[in-house]
Amino acid sequence: MLMLMGTLLLGCSAAPVREVGDLPEQRPSDFTLGVVVFGGENGAAKVPERSARYIIEPGGRLHASFGDGSQAMTYPPITRRLDESQIDLVWAMIRAMGLGDEPWRRVQAPEQHHEALGSGQGYLLELRSGVRFGAWSAPIETPQARALAQRLAELAWIRD
Repeated sequence: MLMLMGTLLLGCSAAPVREVGDLPEQRPSDFTLGVVVFGGENGAAKVPERSARYIIEPGGRLHASFGDGSQAMTYPPITRRLDESQIDLVWAMIRAMGLGDEPWRRVQAPEQHHEALGSGQGYLLELRSGVRFGAWSAPIETPQARALAQRLAELAWIRD
């Protein structure tokens, strides 16, 4: 009985997304995205460099918080519902980021973001689909991460 329970538990553990090649071309229907921007002061930085938290859930619900207090453990309120074309655009941006390449660094948990970067500013990107999960961090000057943060801000109606 113990062996059966152990086998079941191992079978239910989340399989990590190893590299960007693991991401399917078509967006999974249960795709969830979390992005945290560990940024500078709100008045001192452009939108993609300001502290923010964005979550896209299956079905297109976009959650967003912006400014002080927006961090990895923040679960922001629903801002709006995205349509399929908007979610597909975000998925295409993620696939084009080169998550397996520099400057992206794989992190096992969101709390490791600062350890991976060695500084306080940057991006944390989390992907989940089914039982697959992956998290990466990148410095604040990473162009693809800045573009994604800008796009998510625009979708959340956040402007300079």
